[in-house]
Order: sequence, then structure tokens, then C-alpha cells
Amino acid sequence: MYFLGVDGGGTKTKYLLIDKELKVIEEIESGTTHIHQIGKEKLIQVLNENLQLICEKSSINKSEIEYAFLGIPGYGESKSDIEDIDHSVNEVFNGINYSIGNDSVVGWAAGTGCREGVNIVAGTGSIAYGRNKEGNEARCGGWGPGIGDDASAYWIGLKVLNEYTKQKDGRREKTVLVDILEEKYDIKEYFEIVDIVFNRLKFSRTHIAKFSEIAYLAAAAGCDVCINIFKEAAKELFFHIKVLKKELNLADGFLVSYSGGVFKSGDFILNPLKEMLKNNNIDCELIEPKLKPWHGAALLAYLLSDNELPENYIELIK
Repeated sequence: MYFLGVDGGGTKTKYLLIDKELKVIEEIESGTTHIHQIGKEKLIQVLNENLQLICEKSSINKSEIEYAFLGIPGYGESKSDIEDIDHSVNEVFNGINYSIGNDSVVGWAAGTGCREGVNIVAGTGSIAYGRNKEGNEARCGGWGPGIGDDASAYWIGLKVLNEYTKQKDGRREKTVLVDILEEKYDIKEYFEIVDIVFNRLKFSRTHIAKFSEIAYLAAAAGCDVCINIFKEAAKELFFHIKVLKKELNLADGFLVSYSGGVFKSGDFILNPLKEMLKNNNIDCELIEPKLKPWHGAALLAYLLSDNELPENYIELIK
């Protein structure tokens, strides 16, 4: 008896297979499963290829999977997207018991151990998801690139590029941001960033998100502009938590876990977030997840098959 967790994302997707003892049997990684980026037919192809691959590597048949939980980015937002994702997943997982949720749900499961609390995702996109003791759930953010995804790597990447152009032509005072970005992308010509962003990178959401790494490097080098970008991002994440606390009437001391590449910036994002929570009297415990989102997906598959988590589940599934 096996349980499969799928943690989809805007950049990569992880597949984790565990047994009834929560032992990890196999895990694999593939590209994005965001339907806006690859479309319905490609989503079917990607899911099918990786379901077959993890079964082959584990020497099991598809029918031996008792339950699967798939955290799919974009799920639950648009009626047509829900229908397309439902269709795509059913094409691949028919014959298996499965459930689909937004990818934020698996982050919550991993971060809180499926307990009352909130998980913030700030990766290529951003979203917050929470659930209370009564099982009521709510989400905040996750509106998508361009109109939302505040504090995401894509959002930060756009701010970095905008700031670079302003510093480059003199509207802002030049900082180390310019030097770091130009060294990273081997820029020799004045307008070369235009060719890089629009022609070489095709203004890809994934590639734009990678410019957030420049913000971290510049902040670490003392760039106040980039330090303030992270403070602005922290403020947006604070509002996500504030909304969900009110929406779900979360008890004092509720857990807030976090995941996604933006948090690799460490104290630049976490310290201002902690300060805002404290200054606004939001009593919560901000914790770094002990498990990855794909572990959360596998745990949900396990729980949805009428199992209970043992107290030492973290040690078992790692």
C-alpha cells in the first residue's frame, strides 16, 4: 500500500511516494505543472510521464497506490482552470483514489503538520492558506502574475529590473545592484538588459523570478534599495497573515509556517515580518517548516486514506 504526494509549482514539481509506515520509497522532480504556463495537454503529458516514472523506479504498479494528493498551482481560482485541471488529472490518475488542492495546501500540511495555522508560499508566485481547528479553510493572495502574487520572486524580480533601469539612466542614484546584475548576466552594452529580458528570456515568469536572487545579493552587499524591497515584500506577507487570522478566527499562538524561494533571503524577509506581527499584536509562532511541501502532499494522501499521523511522523517521513 503506497501513498503519492505531488507538489506542483510554477518552476518545478516534486513527486513523493511513501508506504504505510511513512517511509519514503521514491521521489522525483520535473518541471512546472502550472496550467497557464504549459496548457492542458502538456499537463496531462507531464503528469503521466512522471507517474509512470515513479512507479517504474519504485517497481510498483499504478494500482498499488492507495491514495494520491496533488497540489496544483492555480487550482481553485478560475472555473475553467478547475475544469481543465480536473480533466487533466483524471486522464492520468483514473483508477486511483485522489484529491486535488491548490499547491498552498501542501505547504500548510508540511509546515503545520495539518494543525491549525497558516502557511505562506513566496516562490515564483505567492499565496497564503490557512485552516482552523474546525476544519474551515481560507486563502489570501495568489491572484497570479501581473495582477497579484505580491512578495513573490516574480514580483521582486520585476522590482529589481525596474530599479536597474532607473539607476542605469540616472533617475535613481547608482548602487551595487547595477554591478551585481551586470556581472551576473554578463552585460556589456547599455540597453542589453532589454534583449536579455524580452528576447533571450522571453519575459518568462520563471526567468523573471530568478532576478529576485539579485535583490538578495545586493541586500547582502548593503544595498538599501534592495533591503527595502524585502521590507515591502514582508509587509505584503504580513497582510496575508492578518487577513487569515481574522477570517478563520485563529486562536492566539497559531502556527505560521513559510515556504518558497523568497525565504532563502533569510533575515532580510523574516526580521521585518516578525517586527510587523509583533507591532500589530498578532500572537503567532513563525516557524520554518521541518518538512518540504512534497512531504505535506504525501501526508495528506496518507490522512485522506483514513489514517492518523503518529507523533513521530516527521522522523518517519524524512
